[in-house]
Amino acid sequence: MAGNKSRGGRPMKKMFSFVSVMVVVALFVIVMGGVASAAGTNTLTVNATVVGTCQFNTATSTLSFTLNPSSAADAVVTTTPTFWCTAGTTVTTPVAFSQGNNYSGGSNRMKSTTTGTFIPYSLVLTPTSTTGAGKSTPINLTVTGTVVNANYINAMAANDYTDTVTITIAP
Repeated sequence: MAGNKSRGGRPMKKMFSFVSVMVVVALFVIVMGGVASAAGTNTLTVNATVVGTCQFNTATSTLSFTLNPSSAADAVVTTTPTFWCTAGTTVTTPVAFSQGNNYSGGSNRMKSTTTGTFIPYSLVLTPTSTTGAGKSTPINLTVTGTVVNANYINAMAANDYTDTVTITIAP
């Protein structure tokens, strides 16, 4: 039995068994630890929908007539509010305007708050439809107003003929 003993007097067979058990335990811990800390994966899909919109750059604009009854010409004035539309968005409902507060008999009319009299006028909006190029690319909307000479040559002198019209743009 002298050949089965190690230096410390312990049997070699027991030492081999102890080392074998430790290796098995270490492998078990490594395998189980790997399972417990294994990384899982997930594929995340990211989506966005850009809303097609159109907005005016300012909320108000003014169309100011100077009506001179000694003139024989129609009074024509313009103003140019700006708006923008999301890139690629087409204004499918043409740019439109309301009939105003004093609409009657098929005409837009300005009313004098002093005398209560009216002066008819007409509006034309250009362009009536367009395609947007984004918020940093404004679109000019030319609003042309006309008061026919015959409608103001006998008007009461007053500096307060007014009407309020709502302009609508919609994608």
